[in-house]
Amino acid sequence: MSGLIQEKLNVDTLSILYPELDTIEVKVTVFPNSTMKFEPQFPKDSVAYDTIKIDSILHARLVDFPKVNPAIKRGIPVKTQFILPVILKAKEEK
Repeated sequence: MSGLIQEKLNVDTLSILYPELDTIEVKVTVFPNSTMKFEPQFPKDSVAYDTIKIDSILHARLVDFPKVNPAIKRGIPVKTQFILPVILKAKEEK
């Protein structure tokens, strides 16, 4: 899943707008009805990034994300949340 998110964001302007931003943590919520919600996580004191712009880019890029089945607990679909570190660009070897 992390790789797919990376792939969808790699073609985007995030690395151009924020060249110093190499990894972004994304909170993924999978609801019982298989819908998904993506929320970028930023440090509380983060003023270096336009969090609203990054959030809107993230939502625009992940609109056609493949269906993910919800977690099952005792035979009932349940909501699941987890944080994925998404690498926007690989560290260059020197």
